[in-house]
Amino acid sequence: MVRYIRFISLAILIYASVSAQQNIPEPRGYVNDFASVLNVVSGRNIEALCRELEQKTGAQMVLVTLSSLNGGEIHDTASRLFETWGIGQKGKDNGVLMLDAIEERRIWIEIGYGLEGILPDGRVGEIRDRYVIPYLQEGDRSSAYLSGLAAIASVIAADAGVELTGTAPPAPMRRTSRTNRGLGGIIPIIVIMAMMALMGRRRGASGWWLLPLFLFGGGGFGGRGGFGGGSFGGGFGGFGGGLSGGGGAGGGY
Repeated sequence: MVRYIRFISLAILIYASVSAQQNIPEPRGYVNDFASVLNVVSGRNIEALCRELEQKTGAQMVLVTLSSLNGGEIHDTASRLFETWGIGQKGKDNGVLMLDAIEERRIWIEIGYGLEGILPDGRVGEIRDRYVIPYLQEGDRSSAYLSGLAAIASVIAADAGVELTGTAPPAPMRRTSRTNRGLGGIIPIIVIMAMMALMGRRRGASGWWLLPLFLFGGGGFGGRGGFGGGSFGGGFGGFGGGLSGGGGAGGGY
């Protein structure tokens, strides 16, 4: 009976492992925007940065966005993607994976074993806090990805003694609390309301009808450009079979 239970347990584990492997999508390049949250220009800028880094140092950086983890853990998902795709050069294990789970609002940066010496967990965490999380909290995913990956690329390039000449990344931002952001949005509204009241008194009529125009604008553009998730350019020759060291940093935003 005990042997039978062990056999069933082993079969379940094997089935779960195979199913997990089957759920991993095929890589489409350095930028794998499966959640379709990037615009074309930003995607191409990130693609160009990753390509230049590989050409000059051999290191491979990859961005992945997923709509949802479907109940999984972001660290486990990042590790499975890293190992299955083989990010980085075989034997050098010089890969980097940035994974953003949109629904869960969680980010993870996985570092290959060969880069852990120059990108230890503490340093990756600092990059996350200064270059990634603040932009994500403001809803600017494009700047978050480009800024964070550029900061990582600069560390790798400096260690290799090379210079990267691509598009300048966004500057780091200070991480602000939700309370401060909320007050920042309320104060302008109070000022506008006071202006409307003053205008109404001077003209002898109410100025409140102008309030929606000040708050929401008389017109504008909504949404983002639509395109299917995937890569943003040619020149991708596949990954080299690198391994993850299990290091990195992540968290919610």
